[in-house]
Amino acid sequence: MRIPLLVIFVMLCAAAVQAAPTIELEIVTEQGVQITAPHQWLQLLTELGIHNVRIRGARAGDQPSLANVGSDDRPRYHAVGVLTSREELQLPGGTFRASDRRGLADYFRRLADDGAEAMTAPRGRFGLTKKQMAAVFAELAQPIEFETKGQTLPTILQRLEAGSKVPLAIDPQADRSLRAAEPVEDEVRGLSAGTGLAILLRAHGLVLRPEKLQGEPLVLRIASADSEGDSWPIGWEPKEPPVQLAPAMFEEVNVEIEGYTLAEALTAIGPRIKVPHFLDYATLAKFGVDPNTIQVALPRTRTYYKRILDRVLSQAKLGGRLRVDEAGTVFYWITR
Repeated sequence: MRIPLLVIFVMLCAAAVQAAPTIELEIVTEQGVQITAPHQWLQLLTELGIHNVRIRGARAGDQPSLANVGSDDRPRYHAVGVLTSREELQLPGGTFRASDRRGLADYFRRLADDGAEAMTAPRGRFGLTKKQMAAVFAELAQPIEFETKGQTLPTILQRLEAGSKVPLAIDPQADRSLRAAEPVEDEVRGLSAGTGLAILLRAHGLVLRPEKLQGEPLVLRIASADSEGDSWPIGWEPKEPPVQLAPAMFEEVNVEIEGYTLAEALTAIGPRIKVPHFLDYATLAKFGVDPNTIQVALPRTRTYYKRILDRVLSQAKLGGRLRVDEAGTVFYWITR
């Protein structure tokens, strides 16, 4: 079907409006600014594509500010900048001299791409604003409601992405690793998506990291573990003491372990501590630790389960600690 040229023109105009929101700049000049400076700045800003510029003298209380005076669908950004006697233009989130054309151009490009909040909000972990981090955390706190053991990683990712508002972005190298990976060994059903994914991906040399590039939507990137950048953690440090988080781990019992491998001992103890446990397979492989072959032993004694775990894990030069996922679910993470 042929689309009329008029319709195409209207569609292109609509796309152009969305891609290039209006930017209005109001420059207030301090005392001591050279008389020729306003004209020079007006010419510079016009060359950079900022045509809605107003210059006036400073009034009491003038400060750099930035706001969207339009709507979310059709933003119109109004910026107030202060031109100082030091020949610097102070804008929310940046200070520029006339010689810094590239910096100024990038400032207004970022404003057009990502909005006022991106220019003024402080950045935290992963370079995200507080609002962006809250959105990611809320998504990754959703529970994994299906069985994962025996499933392939691409299948698991597909099912999780189907119910997420934040899309996945997979690096080419990570994609190759995902397709070559054996079915997962861990059952992370019941954990939140963030911690569950971090555990499964780490076993295959991969990591999860939120990412917001200029002009692009917020995504959850899957990358190789040796790539640059921070990664989503394997759970979080709990605020409560261990005895409150996992009281069953502190129940006393008569015990004697002989003729068991570490894997067999963990299988026997696991259900009794009443929190799921997970092995850091990447670290175990790095140091050549095979739970299926390492023999562990414990003489007959009476002690509590956490102490039992500490002693058998130490025989493989490993240790364990309690962690919580994004929704507060407790688990036991075994690593070196």
